[in-house]
Amino acid sequence: MIEFFRWCDATWISNVIRNSTWIFPIVEVFHLLGLTMLLGTVTLIDARILGLGMRRQSISKVGTDLTPWMLGGAALTICTGIPLFLSEAMKCYGNAAFPYKMSCLAGGLVLVALTQRSINSPKTRMNPALMKVVAVLSLCLWYGVALAGRAIAFV
Repeated sequence: MIEFFRWCDATWISNVIRNSTWIFPIVEVFHLLGLTMLLGTVTLIDARILGLGMRRQSISKVGTDLTPWMLGGAALTICTGIPLFLSEAMKCYGNAAFPYKMSCLAGGLVLVALTQRSINSPKTRMNPALMKVVAVLSLCLWYGVALAGRAIAFV
C-alpha cells in the first residue's frame, strides 16, 4: 500500500500543487463547496425521511428534487479531493483520520447506490423503519467524511 501512496505523492500533479502558492487553496475552496452541497442536500433528504421537516412534501419529491444537487456536490467533492490527496499522499498515509474518511466515503457511496432509487420512487418500497435507519446511517457516514477530513489537518 505504501508504494501506491509514494507513487501518488510523486506524480507531476502532486508536485505542481505542492509547489504552487494558490492551487491548493483554490482547489480546497471548490472541495468545500462540493462538500457543503453534498451535506446540505443529504441533511435535507434525511431530515425529511426522519420526519423532521418538509412534511408537506413527499420523501420521493424531496429526494427527486435534491438528488441532482447531491450528486453534483459529491462529484465536485470527489473530483477536487483527488488532486488534494495527490498533493499530500504521504501525509495521508501516516494520518489516522484518513482511513476513517475513506471508509465513511465508501460507505456513503454504497448506501446511496443501494437506496437512492427507493427514496426517489413515489411508491417507496422500503420499510419506513428501515428508511429511518438508512437516514441516520447516511448522516453518520457523510458527516463522518467531513469530520475526518477536517481531522486530517490535526492528527
